[in-house]
Amino acid sequence: MKGRMRVTVVCAFLWMAAGCATVQTAKNFSGVSVDGASKPIATVAVENYGYYLFGAIPLVAGAPAYPNADTCRLFEDTVTLRNNMAMLAQTVKAENGKKIANVRTAEDWTGSFSLWILWRKTLSTTALITE
Repeated sequence: MKGRMRVTVVCAFLWMAAGCATVQTAKNFSGVSVDGASKPIATVAVENYGYYLFGAIPLVAGAPAYPNADTCRLFEDTVTLRNNMAMLAQTVKAENGKKIANVRTAEDWTGSFSLWILWRKTLSTTALITE
């Protein structure tokens, strides 16, 4: 019975600590223009995070191919700038955008919550989609 309890605890922990990939957009731009002629379509915020053992070994991370879904990747390092830019490019196409502006990316590592055994890496990218 002890073995089943350990498996249940580990599974519950992994479920709670599962990585996540999200894309959010905001579209309230009435009467606003960018750089004189360009009209904004949407502001996009892309985020992907995952958990790493000792900050080096990927355990669980978001699935950038399926943003905003409850999916994750086990033992894959998907928290990369390339994946964030791919999610941004998908959003630009979905919004029928022609250009992107003001692209900003921030990376954050946190490990103090687990005495630096389990680390959380978060990569956030924001941009403005224009016509």
